[in-house]
Amino acid sequence: MANNNSSDSGNDNEPRKDKLEETYDFKTDDFLNDVKSSLSTQVNEALNSDPENSAESDKQEKVGKKGPGKGFKTLTIAILALAFVAVLLVSTDFGKSLIIRMISAYSYHKLDYDETPEETTEPEEEVVEQVTPTAAPQETTPKPDHISNILLIGMETFEGALNTDTMIIASLDSKNNVIKLTSLMRDLYVKIPGHSNGKLNSVYAREGIQGLYDTIKLNFEVEMDGYVLVDFKDFERVIDYLGGVEITLTRREANYLNSTNYISNPAYRNVVAGTQHMNGNQVLGYCRIRKVPTATESNDFGRTQRQRIVLEKIFEKMRSKNIIQLGLIMNKILNNIDIKTDISKEEYNNYLQQAVYLKENAIQTLRIPTDDNYTDESYSGANVKDVLVPKSWDRTRKDIHEFIYGTE
Repeated sequence: MANNNSSDSGNDNEPRKDKLEETYDFKTDDFLNDVKSSLSTQVNEALNSDPENSAESDKQEKVGKKGPGKGFKTLTIAILALAFVAVLLVSTDFGKSLIIRMISAYSYHKLDYDETPEETTEPEEEVVEQVTPTAAPQETTPKPDHISNILLIGMETFEGALNTDTMIIASLDSKNNVIKLTSLMRDLYVKIPGHSNGKLNSVYAREGIQGLYDTIKLNFEVEMDGYVLVDFKDFERVIDYLGGVEITLTRREANYLNSTNYISNPAYRNVVAGTQHMNGNQVLGYCRIRKVPTATESNDFGRTQRQRIVLEKIFEKMRSKNIIQLGLIMNKILNNIDIKTDISKEEYNNYLQQAVYLKENAIQTLRIPTDDNYTDESYSGANVKDVLVPKSWDRTRKDIHEFIYGTE
């Protein structure tokens, strides 16, 4: 049961410009074909609607020897200029950077920017029994400048609950041009600053995002640079705006999805074993399965594995789009979905710029706790709750640090 399904993350000494051009070769061709088709349509419309060109054409038919009219020459020059600008924008570093900055500036104001820590109502303290308190780390490991850690949060707002059932640290490594996804299991039993020990997924409801940052830093010695929060109901629409993704199901997964309400719309309970194209409603159901194992994981471990798989598929789908298409998709998502974040406008632009340089198959994954380093226990509070307790917090921190930061 391997928990780290990674690709090669070794250093690449090739110039960034070359890698960027390789990354966008196929995208450039697609975009220029679109430009060519669009301009061709405009030429035909202009020629058919330009009285001067129509008269000139009739005159040429009669005389049989005069060249193109003035209007046609002007239009040709304009088309060549537009084509040149298109090539400049899509096939050069400067052009791509300019487009990304334009997309960033336009889309950022549509995010729900969280400037100040949230004020939360502190619940009554629980009496904790049976579980040994979490060991606190001695010192936080300094974070390298080329690593940015963004906490991806999926929340289910059911009957007033604010549990963060999905917590994935997305580490953007600008040195090796990869993204590393670290799933933090929601049932991890952790030390919560200012509270008794409890489940990791309960922290946000108690102390807001700053409390969750502090808890992750205290227990895992990992410092966050920002967060992005999406409600599960909106996650479904993100998938649909991308046009769906390809997911591979086991026979048991397919049967379970077709026979339960995990796929909420009965019309979509028609999935099959194997690889298939799935829409947002189907993918959300897939991400929430716990009672059926994946090919390698079961219970909540399988659930977090599915979530990492879907994030990889989203990344692959976005890579298949050229810059213009990606900008249009982002605009649609940000216009229709409430995405909460504390990432500044400058940071947002920098992350988009860095994303351009990511390698193909650039996602690596890890799950915490790792295999053979946890026990299933229970504690008594308002209710008896099952939790995951790391056998060794030192090993847990070592696993996560080596994955995110490397062994240097």
